[in-house]
This record gives sequence, C-alpha cells and structure tokens, in this order.
Amino acid sequence: MSTREMICSLVNDKVPNNELELLYQLILKFVPSDLPQPDEIEALRETENETEFISHNNIDWD
Repeated sequence: MSTREMICSLVNDKVPNNELELLYQLILKFVPSDLPQPDEIEALRETENETEFISHNNIDWD
C-alpha cells in the first residue's frame, strides 16, 4: 500500500465527516503556496549529496 493510500484509508476510517474541513485546512498549511526562489533551489542542489550525520549519542548535551 502506498503512502497516499495509507493516508486516504486513515482519513476515511478515522476522521469524522464534521472534522474533514479542519483536516483539509491543516494539510494546506504544509503545502507550499509559492514557487521556490532560485537561491533556494541552488541551496538544495548544493546540499543534496551531503550525507554527514551526527549520532544522537555523540552530541554533548551538557
């Protein structure tokens, strides 16, 4: 099952009809309304091959 199908199934099975408008408005907040700027696209391109990650255990939390 694809992620899209899982989300649709979850909404259909768990969200009451009277809450659908609220859920719709919430989802819209996560959908970009503007096209990315050229410098934003370039920044993504510059970092797309970076694979350096820091382990949670290697962080000095004190």
